[in-house]
Amino acid sequence: MKLHPAWRTALPALVLALTAVLLLQGSTIAAMASIWWHFETYTHGLLVGPIALYMVWVRWPELAHLQPRVAPWGVAVLAVLSLAWLVADAAEVAVVRHFAVVLSIPAVVYTLLGPQVTWAMAFPLGFLLFAVPVGEALIPPLQQVTAWFTVEGLRLTGIPVWWEGLYLSIPAGHFEVAEACSGLRYLMASVALGVLYAYLTYRSPWRRLAFVVLSMVMPIVANGIRAYGIVMIAHLSEMKYATGVDHLIYGWLFFGLVVLLMFWIGSFWREPEANLAAAAGSGEQAGGDDPSHAVSPVPADIQTLSYGLWVLAVILATAVGPLLAWPMQRDIDVRLPMPALTAPMAMAPWQGPEVDTDDWEPRFSGADVVLRSRYRLEGRNVHLYIAYYREQRPEAKLVSSQNSLYDRRIWRPTGEHASSAWLPQATHLTDGQRRRLVWSGYWEGGRVVRSPYAAKLWEAWDRLSGARRGSALVAVAADYDQHPDEAQAVLQRFMAAMQAGIAATLMRAGGEQQP
Repeated sequence: MKLHPAWRTALPALVLALTAVLLLQGSTIAAMASIWWHFETYTHGLLVGPIALYMVWVRWPELAHLQPRVAPWGVAVLAVLSLAWLVADAAEVAVVRHFAVVLSIPAVVYTLLGPQVTWAMAFPLGFLLFAVPVGEALIPPLQQVTAWFTVEGLRLTGIPVWWEGLYLSIPAGHFEVAEACSGLRYLMASVALGVLYAYLTYRSPWRRLAFVVLSMVMPIVANGIRAYGIVMIAHLSEMKYATGVDHLIYGWLFFGLVVLLMFWIGSFWREPEANLAAAAGSGEQAGGDDPSHAVSPVPADIQTLSYGLWVLAVILATAVGPLLAWPMQRDIDVRLPMPALTAPMAMAPWQGPEVDTDDWEPRFSGADVVLRSRYRLEGRNVHLYIAYYREQRPEAKLVSSQNSLYDRRIWRPTGEHASSAWLPQATHLTDGQRRRLVWSGYWEGGRVVRSPYAAKLWEAWDRLSGARRGSALVAVAADYDQHPDEAQAVLQRFMAAMQAGIAATLMRAGGEQQP
């Protein structure tokens, strides 16, 4: 194996730079590792790093004869990623923090080894993205898909079934499509495995893409069939089997069979060995010594000094975010007093506030104060809900995939659109008997926004600027019999009378002065 002389300096520089980057972002990496270890959905993340390293090791004979070259633009990419990490840290967006750290690894490789070597390592570096714990937002739609598969299967089988939201009832018993039944863990593991298999097995990009698509579709369909099978087993055994431990055993055994089936289907479009050998041979030839890349030798001491300076530049660019976040973290460690949040008094002709005992209650975990009140006018009720956050914390975030405007076990959405009202989001719900219109919005330091992304950006701005003005989810709801216009008219009258009072309550809680 021929080793290009530049590797003698470039490789130690790369190891030193990567070690420094990982230490600087140690808290984020530790948070990712904790998720891999404690959450079954992301357990595959424990294997991503070793697999990527192994693939680099296997390709080392090809990499060794390439000439590493410094790519100065990589430092700018690292600085941008570090600032993205800073904004995500201020807004408590863990997934962006994780992506920023993982993408820093190929950015370091690109900076110190150059585009040619980075391209030769493209797949192992890209495979690292599977280490990011992402996909929680897919749980609700996957739950709905699983419920649909189960219901349709039962109907085709001739078993009567009642379906409402995530609840299923058959003569033998009742079932809930819980989050663990969504199949997300199967989907994530299947896609990661499918991408790896496609890369190692095929050379044609279309064959690779076809297998990756298969690895996405099969676990979703298979999980629906699995859920149907569990309900059928429970029905035939009079609820004796397919629950508890049996439920999990059937799940993982079934997934193993699905993976084997996926590989079997993929074997039908496997390329002939001759094509694979030709592709491998052409790759080795393409990676051979290129006279056009020949350069005059650089003295070892000058090359070492140059790489030392670039390693320092890499470390400084990566450190921008953590250094700017440090004083911000010290400010957050100083706990603020609990906000005083009281329901605004009703303005005539409305009556209230009254204690709200309705079963509709948005789920916003970790809120410092939750306010629920009911107001009345001419026999019509309006429900007011406010979840107030004095500051964003990892365990208490206004915008989170775990938060919801309704309990998914009871309520089912029938429509969603933008509203022209002060609260810009309109959501239609039903529990099978009642129909409800909900207006909602994110309150961010005096602003009301509909988009969760806009809310996150305002949170980041407030935290970086030191404003600390608090944030909240504000929602009002009213029922209707036939047409949503009935509830819309009631909510319009309510907001015309109460909008100023609600805003004043939120501004006082955040320590702001009214204009």
